[in-house]
Amino acid sequence: MSVMGVWVVGVVADDVVEETRRRFPDAAGAHGTWPESSACMSPWRKEFGPAGSLDRAPERLSRTDEIVRFADAVDRVRNDESEVDEFQDHLFHAVPQQEGEGLFCAAVPRGDGAAALMWALGLDTTLRLPGCCGQFLFDASQARSALPAAEQALAMDPPRRAHVAARVRQWLDEMADDPNHDIDELIDGPLRVLRYAARKGVGAVGLTLWY
Repeated sequence: MSVMGVWVVGVVADDVVEETRRRFPDAAGAHGTWPESSACMSPWRKEFGPAGSLDRAPERLSRTDEIVRFADAVDRVRNDESEVDEFQDHLFHAVPQQEGEGLFCAAVPRGDGAAALMWALGLDTTLRLPGCCGQFLFDASQARSALPAAEQALAMDPPRRAHVAARVRQWLDEMADDPNHDIDELIDGPLRVLRYAARKGVGAVGLTLWY
């Protein structure tokens, strides 16, 4: 059976953020937070290391086993609270339901758009992104505070962007059933939503869903 990985970044009202945190305190507390346990983080950093170098040609990094190990490492550090599915489904219905300034949605057959972008960006840049592995839950104040780091990570000059895009393409070729996925939108979409949230004074959420 085929699966669909969906990465959603959308704006959300502050009252929804507050209500969600009250209703799902454990899941909300863990969502977008890097694990404190070195047992979780050490394997993740080890898997990220080989893929994070920018001085190696993209074609030398096209190894399925490396990418698969990295995808598994990403899964291990994401929120895995027992109520996470209900929590994410609740927030998914709270964001705008049409893509635009307030919603980015990357649906990738057998793929994980957030992990693809992380692998392409490398370790140092990924650690500057808001939240953890594509997941976060910010009220308006937190969204504004997160924007400068997101700008540093995702607003790239042309050579850097071409390098990142080539690595995203590698990931999709190895892991996903969508050779025509919009790589520019995968890079630009999350930052567009965070900019919109900061401009409008609303919160923002990042969700990673599987169907």
